[in-house]
Amino acid sequence: MKLNEKSTKKIVEELLRDDPRCRSDDKWLVIQVLRKLGFNFYIDYRDLKDIPAFETITKSRRKIQNEENRYHAEGDEFIPEIGVTYEKKIN
Repeated sequence: MKLNEKSTKKIVEELLRDDPRCRSDDKWLVIQVLRKLGFNFYIDYRDLKDIPAFETITKSRRKIQNEENRYHAEGDEFIPEIGVTYEKKIN
């Protein structure tokens, strides 16, 4: 199920209201959102601390694609990172 931003915000708000742990643990919040969407999986709490933050994973992908200019998605030339100002290189 693909959700728009408004629907996602509603789920996140519910979780923040009902599960205090979601307020301070982004990994837990993401897992709970996925569970609300019907994804069932188990991650032992002791292992959760070893999982990299989801932002770290996507930031690494953007770095490889944008800074190292490798492994672009078909048709993609540039994938900007949110909150970063870019300058065009003059060769």
